Amino acid sequence: MVQQQGRAGDAARARLQRALVDDVRLLTYRTQHLAHAFAEEQAMHPTDLEAVVHVMQAEGGGTPLTAGRLAEALGLSSAATTSVVDRLERAGHVQRERAETDRRRVHLRTTPGAMDVARAFFGPLGRRTDAVMAQFSEAELLAVHRFLEGFSQAMEDAERAHRSGRAQGRAQRPPEA
Repeated sequence: MVQQQGRAGDAARARLQRALVDDVRLLTYRTQHLAHAFAEEQAMHPTDLEAVVHVMQAEGGGTPLTAGRLAEALGLSSAATTSVVDRLERAGHVQRERAETDRRRVHLRTTPGAMDVARAFFGPLGRRTDAVMAQFSEAELLAVHRFLEGFSQAMEDAERAHRSGRAQGRAQRPPEA
């Protein structure tokens, strides 16, 4: 009897885990579509939008990005990143700012106008997600946070391993004639 309950519990857990993976997949899909709608409305390339998000997150965390750190975050070359930053600067989304402590260092900052545009577009989403989160206790939100943090780390680790494996594969391949 106990063994039967164990199997039923295992099956229920497996179903829940599949449902969670499906939920994350759907959330990712919907997030991408909303981001693409914003990028389209702003006549931005998706990479440019990703760059602005990285700049905003770094600023919010108190550590503004340099172009070099942005290149790492985007997985782009220095030249490609310069093109992205130039486009964003011309469009009024970011600005280059010399660091106070080391004038040779240039930080990337979002402009007030870019923040206004983001608030206008994403404000309704923020209100909707606030309403969803209000339905959960702090303990439940902490559990969801731990889950999403762990899931995100697993994705990052998988991407890093994939990129590392691809780089090793290129290095081991014999040169073409």
